[in-house]
Amino acid sequence: MRECLIARKGIVVSLCLITSSGGVVRADEPTYDFDIPEQRADDALILLGEQADATVLFQYDMATQHDANRLQGEFTLPEAVDILLADSGLKAEFGERGHLYISVEETEREGDDMNVKKKAGFFAALAAAFTGANGQEVAESNQKGEETPTLEEIVVIGTHFRGVLPESSPVYIYDREDILLSGAATAQDFVQTIPQNFGGGSNVDNGFSLPNDNNTQFNDGFGASVNLRGLGSGSTLVLLNGHRIAPSSGIGDFADISMIPASAIERIEVLADGASSIYGADAVAGVVNFVLRKDFEGVEASIRYGTVTDGGLDEYRASVAGGSSWDTGNGIFIYEYYKQEELRASERTFSQGAPLPFNLLPNQRRHSVLSSVSQKLAENFEINAELLYSRREPSSQFTDSAMQVLSSNSQSDYGTIAAGASWQFREEWFLDFSGTYSDISEDLTLSGDVADEQEIDSNIWTADIKATGDLLELPAGAIKLAIGGHVRSESFTNFDVDDLEVEREADRDVYAVFAEVLIPIVDSGNSVPGVERLEINLSGRYEDFSDFGSTSNPKVGVLYSPFESLRFRGSYGSSFKPPPLGRVGASDLGASAVPSSLFNDIFGLTPGDPSIADVVMITVFGTDKNLDAETSKAFTVGANYDRQWQAHGLSVSVTYFDVDFEDRLGSTPIPENRVVFDAPNIAFNNPELFPEGTVLFFPSESEITEVLDSLDRIGVFPGLDPMDAGIINLAAVVRNLSSTFVTGFDFAILYTYDSGLGDLSLGVEGMYLTDFQQQAAETTPVIEQVSTLYNPVDLKLRGRIGYRRGGFSANAFVNHTDSYRVDNLAESAEIDSWTTVDVNLAYETQQRFGDSVLNDVSIRLSVINALDEDPPVTPGAPTFGIFGFDPANASPLNRFIALEISKRF
Repeated sequence: MRECLIARKGIVVSLCLITSSGGVVRADEPTYDFDIPEQRADDALILLGEQADATVLFQYDMATQHDANRLQGEFTLPEAVDILLADSGLKAEFGERGHLYISVEETEREGDDMNVKKKAGFFAALAAAFTGANGQEVAESNQKGEETPTLEEIVVIGTHFRGVLPESSPVYIYDREDILLSGAATAQDFVQTIPQNFGGGSNVDNGFSLPNDNNTQFNDGFGASVNLRGLGSGSTLVLLNGHRIAPSSGIGDFADISMIPASAIERIEVLADGASSIYGADAVAGVVNFVLRKDFEGVEASIRYGTVTDGGLDEYRASVAGGSSWDTGNGIFIYEYYKQEELRASERTFSQGAPLPFNLLPNQRRHSVLSSVSQKLAENFEINAELLYSRREPSSQFTDSAMQVLSSNSQSDYGTIAAGASWQFREEWFLDFSGTYSDISEDLTLSGDVADEQEIDSNIWTADIKATGDLLELPAGAIKLAIGGHVRSESFTNFDVDDLEVEREADRDVYAVFAEVLIPIVDSGNSVPGVERLEINLSGRYEDFSDFGSTSNPKVGVLYSPFESLRFRGSYGSSFKPPPLGRVGASDLGASAVPSSLFNDIFGLTPGDPSIADVVMITVFGTDKNLDAETSKAFTVGANYDRQWQAHGLSVSVTYFDVDFEDRLGSTPIPENRVVFDAPNIAFNNPELFPEGTVLFFPSESEITEVLDSLDRIGVFPGLDPMDAGIINLAAVVRNLSSTFVTGFDFAILYTYDSGLGDLSLGVEGMYLTDFQQQAAETTPVIEQVSTLYNPVDLKLRGRIGYRRGGFSANAFVNHTDSYRVDNLAESAEIDSWTTVDVNLAYETQQRFGDSVLNDVSIRLSVINALDEDPPVTPGAPTFGIFGFDPANASPLNRFIALEISKRF
């Protein structure tokens, strides 16, 4: 993560503001001792601001396209700037208060009548927040005929405020360069590299489903989810430019990030903390916000080809982006085509046990279009609109546990339209309006020995109004207030084409009001020794659901800094998650009445007692008719340390998290991940392992009748009468019964060194889970699931070493997943740790070739799993389509090489 994205006081922006003390710099100030090596302009300007104690503003994307000269010796700031930026294509201007603005020089190409004007996209309102500039200063500058920066403030994840990020919660920002350096071709590929994300849940490479996650069986469209902390795909709220998007799958339980084109992403913001007080329902494990590109000048074309070194999987991606900026706005258009071919089980030694044909990864093809525009209608009023459309067509072939050969083909169409307006009605107050409509429709077709077709439609529209501004001035700064309201309507339908019936249908209306307050108690204006900064952040949200009543969720955050480089933080809040609409409107409660001996023979099970070895067993599956909402409480505490000395930089962060997730929807966990039909055999001798009433032995006539009356359908083995049941097995029913308790640490260390021979960076980020405990019910024991098969592993690391000089960069990443066991029994088999190495080499020609076509060309070579390490071998789960490896904690891809070439015009 580039530190220049996080400016002073935690404001996250797409420009860089570098200042040591916030003081004003004048052209007649004393000289400064500079030591800045030749390097890319963005890094050089960071050092300039630090070494001159100066306020420097520049657009990050603009500065990365230029190089700066070496600067060594004692100079005034204007002299230093002239030397540093000579022949760089950049120019520097001092504002009225001495702030240094960096922009691109206007040039006119010889032999061409077209003037090429590249203006820096400054955010002057943000500059005002840092430097004290105001509207009058800008007006005076305009009267003098000076070109002034465009003014805008950014609202970042985790808050409603403009230009301010309360630092009491852990936030991670990954910019466009981070995505490129990772070698990821898609949004889901990059998210899988984030240590806080768990590969389990609904994801493209998780077989038919996972034994410990009932929802994964409905991901027939091969979508990809975000699963922070391993708390479930639907427990992380996914936003697109701050707006909700329609959920995917056969039950509508997660947002499919595979529909978001990677070439359109500007940055990814991750809030690894409960956030229902800000965003409402579903923000249990955290929030991930995908911010799309919008401020781009010119045309950019890119093409990428990748392939595995063993097997037939090839990957193609091509994109073109065009954008333009004018004095009062900007617009952008992006098109991306993506295709990935299938990976067959026969091409991997660890999956040789799979019945053929069987694909480990499907064939996928996607077309995506993004268009956005922003326009100022007046100095204090701006409107914006954006459109994103994607069509994805995955297909796969596999053989199921009954040895039926099947082909899956689907088409998913996703679209979102958003529009908004911002009105600055007072000097420090803004009123924002926004509306969004999002829809995803899926046509899922299964053919072969079994045929089935489903049509799914999921949509959501939202409307928001919000006022933000300064409430009261304190010695440490202004108390900031945000208040607003939210209206949301959701609907979901799953239609079975073959049976001509609606399997799942429901809708929901939500009304909410919210408020947030930031109270600065101590800041630079009234600091004392040992207390450099102290602030409190309070937020709360009241929501009323048409189907699940109302809920109030508060949150409190505290930030304390004893001195400038060290910050302590903490937060506590509650969250709320109603069941997905595909569960609420389900008519899928079914059962089978089959001899218990039949399942014992098929799965090789040992009867728990001779008395139940051959009786009629009613096994109930589907969704319970009486669902309730899930709730959680989250606590975090952590620290950040940042220090810059000479050419060295060090950044360290650590966060302890504690999440208590109650009333979770799910089927009853079966010990050792055994099949659900084995539950009666286990329960007969160990009933305490299951919630009371999960398995009924020799039920009464009334108990049998009650179960049968609740069913939507039942299948009966020929010659049997369900009323003769000796077992009723309810372990597969999805209901509110389980609890999950997760504790652990996030950590990150980054060291940078700017030498005369180039820039070096070393870092590591990771997550260490101390507990991942699950309890099926209050009457059952708490089971420790950390570091067991298909569950989160205790330690995940991603280390990095990077080098940059001029337009060349080289980066290597080391990914480590710790060893674990099949289950939590001491005698269970151990699964090896998995360590892989990724390499990325890049060269950017920038402006080194005069008027040649080679200017502004970027060439990037990426190697994923460069040492070609197979995933650790694990026991298979054929019933779930899992053979030879754990798809929740490893990938079957192995070594993958990609070459990407892009050109800017």
